[in-house]
Amino acid sequence: MSFNFNLQSIQQSLQKTTKSLSDSLQQNLNSLPSAEKVTSSLQSNLNNLGKEVSNLKPILQRTRRSLQEKLGSTSDISELPQEYKDLEKQTDALKNFYKKLLQVTRQYEIESYDYPPNLKESLNDYTKILNQKINGLSQATTTTEAEAVLLRPTKDKYPKTFAHQFSRVLDEVKKALLGDGEQTAETKTDSSLTKAVQFASNSEFKLGDERLEQDKLVTSEFNNKIRNVLKTQFSRADRLRRKVETARLNFDTVRAEIKEIKKGDETVEVPDAKSKQLEAAEDELVNATESAVEAMKELIKTEEPVNLITVLTKIQLNYHKSATEELSELAEELGVLNVAGEDDVQETES
Repeated sequence: MSFNFNLQSIQQSLQKTTKSLSDSLQQNLNSLPSAEKVTSSLQSNLNNLGKEVSNLKPILQRTRRSLQEKLGSTSDISELPQEYKDLEKQTDALKNFYKKLLQVTRQYEIESYDYPPNLKESLNDYTKILNQKINGLSQATTTTEAEAVLLRPTKDKYPKTFAHQFSRVLDEVKKALLGDGEQTAETKTDSSLTKAVQFASNSEFKLGDERLEQDKLVTSEFNNKIRNVLKTQFSRADRLRRKVETARLNFDTVRAEIKEIKKGDETVEVPDAKSKQLEAAEDELVNATESAVEAMKELIKTEEPVNLITVLTKIQLNYHKSATEELSELAEELGVLNVAGEDDVQETES
């Protein structure tokens, strides 16, 4: 066995490999940032860090000033205009008014607010739903059908309002009065009582529907509009008031610094930079106060509260009118049945 080595070919291959490695190394070295670029980038980062620290300084000063005021360690606090303070009180009172109203009227968003939960009925409802699911699963032949049975919402014919539930009970009473399927057609004839129960059931169901319609209107035309006012108009006023407080803290912080420089000696000259800083802080406070005053004036002069109460009153009035008409018709129907019942009794006695 013999091996033939081509020395020239090997040398050429080594030269190519060496050149390739050299080129690759040079390319990587060229891609590295120069010392000048590294220094520039580092300086830029340091400058940015310095700016961040500078931005934090006023925040820390305001925080310290606010704590001093709350702890009572300083009494030299700038007095805001009386008009501004009066508007703040009126704005807070109006905001509290809206919130108090909403605490009550949001009950309209709870379907069962006039029909508290009943443990026995709740257990019966759960049992009924469970039986429906079991029956549905027993008839399912595929996984998809079984999943559909489990996910299908169960809708009760009778919503959880007092009127609807009263209607349900009256329907059950009527069925009990009529008896089961073993009775003859003659014995199943509706009596005055079963007719009265049916009339009352129908009427109560309509009353329940009217109440739900009222609730829907109160939610959309009253509750949601109050929420929108609180979210938009009052949020804007609160934001502007926070700006006033921030500007006031800045102004008082600079005043305190100047006071520290003078140390009670009015002849001490204040540096120009500090004087300009005080002027800028004062301008900021004045502008912020004017913007907040304008926003609060606009907020309290609106007729929106009266309009909303008017809307709520009309919704309630329409509901009670409908309820009165429905109950009046029911009373007439029951009166006719009562007269007919008395006539039947007289005919029987004669």
